[in-house]
Amino acid sequence: MSSEKTRAENSKKALQKADFTGADLKGADLSSGVLIEACLKNADLTEADLSEADISSANFEGARLHRTLLYRSRGRNTNFSRAILTQANLVEANLVSADFGHANLSESDMEGADLKNAQLKNANLIDTNMTGAYLSNADLSGADFTNSYLIAADLSDSDLTGANFENAYLNHADLSGANLQKARNLTPDQIETTFINRETLFPDTIPIVWISDTEYEFGSR
Repeated sequence: MSSEKTRAENSKKALQKADFTGADLKGADLSSGVLIEACLKNADLTEADLSEADISSANFEGARLHRTLLYRSRGRNTNFSRAILTQANLVEANLVSADFGHANLSESDMEGADLKNAQLKNANLIDTNMTGAYLSNADLSGADFTNSYLIAADLSDSDLTGANFENAYLNHADLSGANLQKARNLTPDQIETTFINRETLFPDTIPIVWISDTEYEFGSR
């Protein structure tokens, strides 16, 4: 066991502003820990347990969090930019205003996570479960949702410009006020399963004609 891992586990309730830059924390038990404003940039937290931990405003930029448990963690304003979170568990995590720009979240489970106002620009969300996630006002521009589950997700007022929706499941997702301009591989069949309004912006490939405030039909291209 690395000395960094031992130190982290033994002091997990008092790791505010701790510096674990580049640290080997594979498999560390930091559950319910307090890591507010801690620096874990480029650290390896593969299969670590951060469930119910407070990681608010911590820095995980470029960190490896493969199969890491972040279940019900509190990560407001946390920086995960360019981090690897493949197969990670972020179920019901509070990640309001967190930064996942260019992060790899493929095959992760984010069901019920709170990502309001979060930054996920160009994030890899392939095969990700985002069922019931709260993503209102989030920046998801350029994100790749291929084969992802966005069932009943709240995407209202989010920026989805240039996002890839190939084979994404959008049943009952809320796209009210969302910006889908230049979105790729988005089909009318997918749109028909969602909630939209007049403020929802669509790519030119999907012309919408409003019949009333609540009814619409697809126009000809």
